[in-house]
Amino acid sequence: MTAYEVPETVIRRFTENGCEVTAIVADPADAQQTLYGTVTHNGALVGSYYCADRVHQSDWRIVTALGHPLTLDDQPVNPVSEEAAVLVLTTILTARDSYEVDQRLRDATRPPHRDQ
Repeated sequence: MTAYEVPETVIRRFTENGCEVTAIVADPADAQQTLYGTVTHNGALVGSYYCADRVHQSDWRIVTALGHPLTLDDQPVNPVSEEAAVLVLTTILTARDSYEVDQRLRDATRPPHRDQ
């Protein structure tokens, strides 16, 4: 593909944990690179995700419905994959209030507790 060719894009929609996920995928017949996606719950935007390194499909970012990067303890939450970004948006960010969101994020990022 030359620098002037625009890759074909498609829209993928699916439901995950009661949320609608919409992803924009470039070059669906070949490279399958997700450009970005959005998650809605009951018609309201939960947030969006995108890949900062599209070539390697790594370095994912999440943006909240308010347009801010998702953070925990003032550190960005960077999922390891598109699937992880969707999981965060469809399970953690659908909490009822900010305390519950913080708790779910802490639980999801805390190493499992080992009984001694």
